Amino acid sequence: MDALLENAQRIFDVARAGEKGENRDFALVIRPDGAVHVVMKSAFSLDGAAAYGGAQSAFRVTRSRDGVRVTGRSGGRACVLEERNPCRELLRDQPLYRITSPLLTSGSITS
Repeated sequence: MDALLENAQRIFDVARAGEKGENRDFALVIRPDGAVHVVMKSAFSLDGAAAYGGAQSAFRVTRSRDGVRVTGRSGGRACVLEERNPCRELLRDQPLYRITSPLLTSGSITS
């Protein structure tokens, strides 16, 4: 298996095993010497985190009530692993139905 995808899978497994419903957003940066650096800033980009210290690869972990997402980058390659909370899918912001007026569907217009 590819090292980027293998590391992303390991990080994803750990992120999924954490406390449910706890919001987290951080980056893991793997430096060329193999050291791991965690970036816990509130606003950062994955590219910015990767540039920090000349990283070999970088991963962004996002956990929320909606699910878990790990985005990984190494060189010109990228991967995304995501698991959504199935309960949150039931309450989508897009309706699965449409309510129409009986006047619009009756086919006859009355004066």
